[in-house]
Amino acid sequence: MHFVITPLALLFSVGITFSQAEKIHFRTLALAESEFPELWVYDSAKPAAISFPASQPSSPVKADRPGPLRIFKRPLDDQGKPEDAAPALVNLPTSSSILLLGWMTGEKPGFLAIEDPFLTMKNDDWLFINTTGVPLAIQIGETAKPVPIKANSHQNLKITAPSGTGAAVIIATQQADGTWKSVYSSYWPIYDDKRGLVVAAQKGERFNFTYINDQISNNPKSQPPGGNKD
Repeated sequence: MHFVITPLALLFSVGITFSQAEKIHFRTLALAESEFPELWVYDSAKPAAISFPASQPSSPVKADRPGPLRIFKRPLDDQGKPEDAAPALVNLPTSSSILLLGWMTGEKPGFLAIEDPFLTMKNDDWLFINTTGVPLAIQIGETAKPVPIKANSHQNLKITAPSGTGAAVIIATQQADGTWKSVYSSYWPIYDDKRGLVVAAQKGERFNFTYINDQISNNPKSQPPGGNKD
């Protein structure tokens, strides 16, 4: 994965305590199936374990927000505190509702936090995450206009296909001469209680597109959780 995260200095206001700190709510998602080390964040001075599933975003996690999110590696010490003296510092969007993306580069985890209002999203609020180094475009529904997605970026999509049906999907890559070449086509269901979350990855010249049915939190009726991979 090639997302670049710039470490920021961790700032604390004088006299602030963990119990007084602003809170964030986030879910986690691995950009590919990987073995992550033990990872921890702090919630009111207590370490909270986090994991990174690839088939579905995790359940919501609450954490302190004294500055960039601190993510600690390795097991806890004999006092129940993270041993990691140099935690990863992840810059956060202004929103308090976040999707935390994770990936492994060798034995080192990487993270990127993006705004994702999962508590208020609707079934037509889709998200496309392009981890590749090339621009992509996606068309969902025969009458919809293709939506461009820059390399190494994410893009919100507003789906117009009606619920309870399916939509033809075409994903294309931009060529050197500016033209577009179709690299993927499928037919994805449009649920009334789930939104689509799409992760694009590339290995060599091969592209892989993972389509995940993301449960809408305020509409609990659903099929068993899990992602569909094409």
